[in-house]
Amino acid sequence: MVKGAASEELKAALSEHLEATKGQVTRLEEVFAHLEQKPKAKHCKGMEGLLAEGAEILEEEEAGVLRDLEMIGAAQRVEHYEVAAYGTARAIAEHLELAEVVDLLTQTFDEEEDADHKLTAVAEALYGEVGGEEAEEEEEVEAKPPARAASTKKAMAAGSRR
Repeated sequence: MVKGAASEELKAALSEHLEATKGQVTRLEEVFAHLEQKPKAKHCKGMEGLLAEGAEILEEEEAGVLRDLEMIGAAQRVEHYEVAAYGTARAIAEHLELAEVVDLLTQTFDEEEDADHKLTAVAEALYGEVGGEEAEEEEEVEAKPPARAASTKKAMAAGSRR
């Protein structure tokens, strides 16, 4: 998604979160060590679906502001999924009174929420550009209905997918 983003702000937000994710993996290994368990990967169909939606956007949409907004929606769905997972794990750790695990999971939970807020800020900065792209396109092709109107509706629909 970093390579497919047109906005430098979106590229930066996605790259920054990718780096944070590497630290999260290390933190999860620490959680497992506290629990005296060996970490093992498990396939997640929900995450697979969310990532497939993001990949579809890159394949189907033309580079630009609308695709960036759709990508933000896809990335935020991933963040919300992760926030839910870490929130649940943290609640269990709190119930079991595993303070060190709670601290580790809270750090990751907070990073996921921060990533979501940054994506929202990038989206808000891009919203003003959507109208500008449509206006430019309308000037270029007076007789033809703007193609971006359909793309705008599609982006809005993609943003509301669950």
